[in-house]
Amino acid sequence: MNNKVLVEVIVPLLEERYQMFIPISKRISTIIKLIEKALKEMTNGYYPDKDNSVIIDVESGNVYDINITVKESKMINGSKIILI
Repeated sequence: MNNKVLVEVIVPLLEERYQMFIPISKRISTIIKLIEKALKEMTNGYYPDKDNSVIIDVESGNVYDINITVKESKMINGSKIILI
């Protein structure tokens, strides 16, 4: 799977962590929407619809720029991100 990376998504709102494969060619803004859609499905609709969500790198604490791709963000297999 050279076109995807496996990341750990920490979701404080749900007090849960999820392992997800995300495509490296998509923009971060699209990835946020995909993650939120997956969370909504996995929680049977419990995860609320939100606007302006961001993802943060756990190690650096930096917010990922929504206009770059996952590949450009240097996200790799095993990266941990927080969805806020």
